[in-house]
Amino acid sequence: MTPAALLGSDDPSPNPEYREEDKQRLRDPEEIKEYRKKVQGGINKAFKLFLKGSDANKSATEFAVRQMSEKLNHDPELCAQLIPKWELGCRRITPGNGYLEAFTKPNVHLTNSNIVSVTTHGIQTEDCAHHDLDVIVCATGFDVSQVPPYPVIGRDGVSLAEKWKDEPESYLSLACPSMPNYFIFTGPNATVGHGSLIQSMGWSADWMIQWLRKMAAENIASVTPKQEVVDEFVRYGDQIHKTLTWTGECRSWYKKNRVNGRVTATWPGSAILYHQMVKQIRPEDFDIRYRSRNRFQFMGNGFTEYELQDGADMAYYVTT
Repeated sequence: MTPAALLGSDDPSPNPEYREEDKQRLRDPEEIKEYRKKVQGGINKAFKLFLKGSDANKSATEFAVRQMSEKLNHDPELCAQLIPKWELGCRRITPGNGYLEAFTKPNVHLTNSNIVSVTTHGIQTEDCAHHDLDVIVCATGFDVSQVPPYPVIGRDGVSLAEKWKDEPESYLSLACPSMPNYFIFTGPNATVGHGSLIQSMGWSADWMIQWLRKMAAENIASVTPKQEVVDEFVRYGDQIHKTLTWTGECRSWYKKNRVNGRVTATWPGSAILYHQMVKQIRPEDFDIRYRSRNRFQFMGNGFTEYELQDGADMAYYVTT
């Protein structure tokens, strides 16, 4: 679940407490299915708030500003430093329950000045101030560059780290040109900004399994997305991203820590669109190489394995 799903919640602990009777009820397959549909349906509806200039985005932005101001006790200095000026969704929406309230405590001091150096007794910042500290907690985020920390070498000696060092590009976030049989979860332009990531990874796995079954059945040696196909996907995705808040005027890890530039992290559209795009594999988008010189060798001796089984239904195709 993405944090956007919690937008608008004043509950300090948005995760509900499940009573024993709730647990019993949710053990029923139909009950849990309906509950999941309710939760994920609400998340998927929230995608409209990422549309630039939309009423949904304006309303959500106004609500977020009002809520943040309240949590900061309407302190003008704190509000000026902590409430963003850009559209809601330009950066990842993080409710962070209790985070803003912490800045209102008398023993908390906020500075936005960059760190110049760590000294013997604390931290020196660009505003020439020295902050005496007992403990320094580093919360510098995580690496989302997509560049693998280990060697991945593809066709003709192409290095994936080199290929992705500036602008990581993928086929539907799942594969990469020049990298045969290289399937990945949450690659460049994955559904990390909206929808259920776990659900999307399940769809990704289903897509990969379709390929594995086809490769096993048809004696395929390798499949690689065509470069021209990926180029077209990237160009079209960039046009969609222009309509979304992820391309707003803010520095974001969605854009490789840039204010401007391509969105390399998030899927160009809704989670529902992603599901439709990966529901069926598109072999025409791939360079397919076979283990045999004749791609039809998998026809074998003219029989299917199925019809040689004892008791096989030899008219299974008759349905009406």
